[in-house]
Amino acid sequence: MPPILVPNEEQSTVALADARRRVRRLSRLHTPVCDLLGIELPILQAGMSSYTTPELVAAVSNAGGLGIIGGLGRSADELREEIQKVRALTARPFGVNHVVSQVAPEEIDVTLELKVPVLSLSWGRSREYVRRARETGIKVVHQVNTPEEAGQVASDGADVIVAQGNEGGGHVGGMSTLPLVPQVVDVVNAVPVLAAGGIADGRGLAAAMMLGAQGALFGTRFLATPEARGRGHSKDVILNALGSQTVASKFFDDVLGLRWPGALVRSIRNPLLDRWAQRQQDWALAADQIRPSLEAAMEAGDFVLAGESAGLIHDIVPAGELVMRIAREAEALLA
Repeated sequence: MPPILVPNEEQSTVALADARRRVRRLSRLHTPVCDLLGIELPILQAGMSSYTTPELVAAVSNAGGLGIIGGLGRSADELREEIQKVRALTARPFGVNHVVSQVAPEEIDVTLELKVPVLSLSWGRSREYVRRARETGIKVVHQVNTPEEAGQVASDGADVIVAQGNEGGGHVGGMSTLPLVPQVVDVVNAVPVLAAGGIADGRGLAAAMMLGAQGALFGTRFLATPEARGRGHSKDVILNALGSQTVASKFFDDVLGLRWPGALVRSIRNPLLDRWAQRQQDWALAADQIRPSLEAAMEAGDFVLAGESAGLIHDIVPAGELVMRIAREAEALLA
């Protein structure tokens, strides 16, 4: 992985001022969700567990979007440290993502105690977390995978809803983005909706907005940035993959013994997955046999969780530059 370069304070100030001037010209992209979250562009970077870094989160936020720390796999102390590092790199709003079905109470406590501007929730429902966040003045962005879930979390008080289609990477649901987004928009009425799943450029953002979304959350695309934490040659694997070379299955969860109700895991095809593809009944039974190979493949960057949008990714771009590129493309199309 190339070294993460952090510009000095003077360079950052000049670059940020220039970016803000460019952002102000992108009026079609400044939707109501931007004012709600205190951002300038409706471009959110997904909280992808330990693949996020403070440098990635800060770069996205400094460019006018919303960077999100991945809380999954981090202890309360590690999360506290991540939040402090992000605050040292940006004064702009950012978020922390928690997977409701996997999170420990003390991890939520840290996010609320440190008054992170945005609490991002996914894969589970907690009216209590939403209530506590809103009482603290924190905005709640809640990801869903069905219209039914959208109605439930809207009734819980979520400020923004992310409709994630199964084209996305990692854990995904069963509906695709194109029909899911407008259905969620219709169900939740006035609650702002963002689209996710299979979106990697300005074309995807513009299309999402035409479906009624006020912006989009990008996951796989931000993995292909120098600031994102990669394993082995995982970034090269993303650059060389086509969307047709991804597959969503229970293989990852069954082998690692993870329990995500209603979820499949989308990854880029690889020899290990192909070898076991037709033996689904054996995944859990042979987990102890398969697990060392899966873990080794992940560490080497051979087994990569990524979405169908991998086929749209052809370069490694600094995160801040990527935000502005996506915005310019979408603005040109919406014009």
